[in-house]
Amino acid sequence: MKIEFSKKITAIIALLMVMTISVYGQTRNELVEIYNSALDLIDSDIKAAIEQMEKAIEMAEELGEEGMEVKDMAEVQLPGLYYDMSIGLTREGETDAAIEGFENAIELADKYGDPETKQRSENVLHQLYFSKGNSLFRDNDNDSALDFFNKALEINPQYARAHLGKGLVYRRLEETEDFRTSIDAAIEYGLQANDEQIVATAERTARDYFIVRGARAKSDNNLERAREFLRSSLNYDPNFPETHYLIATIYNEQGNHTEAVKSAERAIEVSDGTAEEKAKFYFELAKAHMELGNTSAACSAFENAAHGGYAESARYHMEHVLNCP
Repeated sequence: MKIEFSKKITAIIALLMVMTISVYGQTRNELVEIYNSALDLIDSDIKAAIEQMEKAIEMAEELGEEGMEVKDMAEVQLPGLYYDMSIGLTREGETDAAIEGFENAIELADKYGDPETKQRSENVLHQLYFSKGNSLFRDNDNDSALDFFNKALEINPQYARAHLGKGLVYRRLEETEDFRTSIDAAIEYGLQANDEQIVATAERTARDYFIVRGARAKSDNNLERAREFLRSSLNYDPNFPETHYLIATIYNEQGNHTEAVKSAERAIEVSDGTAEEKAKFYFELAKAHMELGNTSAACSAFENAAHGGYAESARYHMEHVLNCP
């Protein structure tokens, strides 16, 4: 009985071994078929190709040693497939889906050791983050816009456009020091990249922001703060006549007429406007000279100010205050 029983067990074990070998062989063939089907789908349906490639990797891991060769080949393909899919989505204007695809490509490139695909993905992704940030900025979603601009800068810290984007958000929020920091970075990296458009936009944005803040502080009678803002504006455009003019008005209000003369003369010097456009500069200059007792200079300045809306007041001062010849 024992011998007979042993023979039955031996027969069963042998049968199981044959069945196991058959199953493993069948499973590996299925694995190869899935991998090959992924390759066939690349040109026609890359999303389906990715799904099949991921399925092949999962099956290969379950199969163990028998599946390692296919697993290695699939892993080599996968980051690039995500990259190619995401490029297509970018061209179709599917920004959110493209961002997710590139993020997957980078994650898999790190996992499977594909630095080239990672670099190519990052080169596109930081621009998509910027584009998404711009869209959110236009929708007045300031916090989310900052998040995406910062994501772009995590990949490329010298990306001038993202620094400018942050500056525009901070301008809207009137967070002056953060605005200044972002604008200065945009100018610095824009210059390094020879991006004249970004540099000009950043400088003009900063100039106008500080002029507006200065004018507002002046209307609130905070003259020192106003002059501080206007001096900041000159750092970005030292030849903008409006800034020098506003500084001249502040100096006149503060009784510092000598400095008012300098600022008004500078406004006139850098202005290429018409006589009517420059009238207010001359009027402010005339007021400063008049307070300093420089009658001849004041009369000359009032004469140049006698245009447009300043004509009547300028003539009144010439005829009834200074008795100009």
